[in-house]
Amino acid sequence: MRDEVLLAVLALAVGCAGPEEPPAGAETGADNAAVDAIFASWDEPDSPGCALAVARDGEFVYTRGYGYANLDYDIPVTPQTVFDVASVTKQFVAAVANLLALDGTVSLDDGVREWLPELPEYASAITLRHLIHHTGGLRDYLNLFPLAGAGDYYSVSREQLLAMMSRQRAPVFAPGERYAYSNTGYMLLAHGLERAAGKSLGALAHERIFEPLGMDGSLMYENREEIIPRRATGYHRDDEGELRIVHNYNFEIAGDGQLYTTVEDLLRWDDYLHGADRPAIYDSMLTEGTLNDGEPIGYAHGITPGEYRGLRTVGHSGHSWGFLTELRRYVEPRLSIAVSCNAEFGAPGELARRVADHYLANQLGPEESDDEEDDAGDEEEESPPVPSLSPAELAEFAGSFFSFELDATYRFAVGDDGLVVRVEQQPALEVQPVAENEFRVEFESRGWAASPARLEFDRDASGAVTGFSLSSGSERGLVFEKQPGLEVR
Repeated sequence: MRDEVLLAVLALAVGCAGPEEPPAGAETGADNAAVDAIFASWDEPDSPGCALAVARDGEFVYTRGYGYANLDYDIPVTPQTVFDVASVTKQFVAAVANLLALDGTVSLDDGVREWLPELPEYASAITLRHLIHHTGGLRDYLNLFPLAGAGDYYSVSREQLLAMMSRQRAPVFAPGERYAYSNTGYMLLAHGLERAAGKSLGALAHERIFEPLGMDGSLMYENREEIIPRRATGYHRDDEGELRIVHNYNFEIAGDGQLYTTVEDLLRWDDYLHGADRPAIYDSMLTEGTLNDGEPIGYAHGITPGEYRGLRTVGHSGHSWGFLTELRRYVEPRLSIAVSCNAEFGAPGELARRVADHYLANQLGPEESDDEEDDAGDEEEESPPVPSLSPAELAEFAGSFFSFELDATYRFAVGDDGLVVRVEQQPALEVQPVAENEFRVEFESRGWAASPARLEFDRDASGAVTGFSLSSGSERGLVFEKQPGLEVR
């Protein structure tokens, strides 16, 4: 039986399992009150909120919304509110890859350059499977673009992403050598699948997953002008603790994230994949990746296996601008929980665990303690003294430096308070010396991840500064070369 047929059959059983109120026979009364108490801090006026869905054996036990999906118009959160579920998207992209592999459209062992020849040819080929398992060694575009001067809410297109990655001279590590969570990998995976199938990721997911499973509240966000009924607005707090809107509307290419869906739809998907009638892609989706030396990485196809108080779990979390989501299944009890919040300061993982504590109280082992090691006897390692540089010494680092990999120019100048740098057209940032020929820069951004950066300057035989190497988080060794004759203003 073809996988589409199996999906359609399962949709009959799963697609109707999402009423606004729990089905007959579900826990009620004191049971529901106990769960509501877990979300009490969210169930307040003028507060963003969370949506909850709990299912056992494919049947909803409890669904409820808390707080507000939109504070401008006092629109409450419901189980049908649509959230940006961020990295929970990755298992859906992996599922599309596995469905296309079953069709023979792709092989997961295809080199990514077979579908994206614009990418560099490295010493060892990066495969689609490497991208799925985060073992490709690619730098993360969420760090690269802000390092290149992209401001808050910068809109990244497929073309810009490919251009950025085509300029990377080498991976951070050889494919399969290490595991390093990579949003870039899933963006490139999605684009490769689109090229192979001749359809957008959104169309593929709709045809192969959402429509057959009755996931009517789900779509891949690929058009910033599209109207999305029941969409929540994302929120965060500013430095004074006041709520502010967090926009993510410019981000309109799907892959590492950008699935917009409901908690009920997430559990429809969960029951399809993990339920009694397992689909043909199940074994592959749950296969944990390994490194070149055979070491397991603890990550399957967009799914993380785990353990909680003696019970096996599978699932994934998601964190985006103004949104947080937790999708977790407790395997043997066949209990699944989805929590989505439209507040970046929420904790859906902790909320989901407390819900599991309630429903699985008689099946869970002892509570896990957070024992901290006794470091009382450890001596703190002393940091080297921060060098104090004169204006003349700082002036040696002034000038314009260009990075081919970022396609960006950093312009250094000596200001009243020391060395500053302007990244493209962004405001000047302070550059703090930390060691001889080494400096630190804090990138100020609400939306991006690049902070801080460490700059290690190079000199020629005469002592003149010729360039520097930049490292920020996992992004190491981005090379900048000094551009002679360019005056810094």
